[in-house]
Amino acid sequence: MSLTINDKELDSQIESVLPEITSIRRIIHQNPELSGSEKETARLVYDNLRKIGLKPSFHLDKTAVTASLNNGRGKTIVLRADMDALPIEEQTGLSFTSKKKGVMHACGHDLHTSVLLGAASVLNKIKNRWKGNILFLFQPSEEVEPGGAYLLIKGGVFPKKADAVFGLHVSTDHPYDIIGVKEGLDYAGVTTFDIIVKGKSGHGGTPEKTIDPVVCSAAIISQLQTLISREVSRFTPATLTIGSLHAGSIRNIIPDQAVMHGTLRTHSKDCMNMMVKRIEDMVVSTARSFRATAEVSFNRSYPPGYNNPDLLNQFSNEFKALAGQGSLVQRTNPSMYAEDFSYYQELVPGIFVHLGVNDRKKSSAMFGIHSSKFNPDERAIKTGIAAHIAFALKILAP
Repeated sequence: MSLTINDKELDSQIESVLPEITSIRRIIHQNPELSGSEKETARLVYDNLRKIGLKPSFHLDKTAVTASLNNGRGKTIVLRADMDALPIEEQTGLSFTSKKKGVMHACGHDLHTSVLLGAASVLNKIKNRWKGNILFLFQPSEEVEPGGAYLLIKGGVFPKKADAVFGLHVSTDHPYDIIGVKEGLDYAGVTTFDIIVKGKSGHGGTPEKTIDPVVCSAAIISQLQTLISREVSRFTPATLTIGSLHAGSIRNIIPDQAVMHGTLRTHSKDCMNMMVKRIEDMVVSTARSFRATAEVSFNRSYPPGYNNPDLLNQFSNEFKALAGQGSLVQRTNPSMYAEDFSYYQELVPGIFVHLGVNDRKKSSAMFGIHSSKFNPDERAIKTGIAAHIAFALKILAP
């Protein structure tokens, strides 16, 4: 069974849209698009918003869609979903598996998008229960810097004077009928960086005539880990990951250069600033000790995500009233995942919640997000729709 909603009218309205919304989710899943290329998905969203009676608009070269639902004077809220997929070859074996080689909805954005479409449809039918304005925001490029949120803010699409913003993300930490929430700091800020180590190429049999960028890179990777263990307070969560190292093309040639790509994550802006400065110092000085040179570049970072306590309390009470006390759980620790939703939260009060997608009977075997076998339980669609509606009904209560 899916989530049980105590409000019979609302339960009936959500149930009535579930078959079509589930079908839309599967269409999106079969046709994933990478960040910045979400034109087919945006068109599908646009067409479905028109179908339910709204007047949507395209943005960012038709990769983003917005639609306003105005219902008298009152507050303005933004409900947001992201639409991009990942460069992963799907291995779920689903009947609606990805049709695009090497591209997959492995982070649940197909579910986010369909859930928000469902919420828009229901909220348009129950205008007698709320007053104000809702902006439905379907965003591209959450997975890559600088992030679709940044671009929508920069382009003036996101309303900086909105009263509140709401978003969610699928989570394998919870069953499909549970929403997880965390007051205050909820998820990490992230900065990505690239390192180029330049040496001198030559034959593997005469390393003394070369400057080996591979050995130098290995030393840099080891040295960078001391930044976390010896320079960041044990009370400040932080991670530094080198996720990619590329050098050379054949076993007996020492290459000219090595290239590394990494990420920094922390909940503290001060800690992030310190780590950025120290990484450059460490990389350059370590390379010099190997007679090599190195360059470090940093990409725009996502700030940490902060949930407004008052908004979260209002939402939590409303959701539990609709779905029961056991439908919402408090998360103890903030996550080290990052989300460009935090850009919105820097401008207006907002909350970001965690939508459970586990099958209660198979949770131990559930593959996590960014896995080629990630397969969220579709019964979570109803829970996600209910979460958006609960937020809207509470903040826009007449």
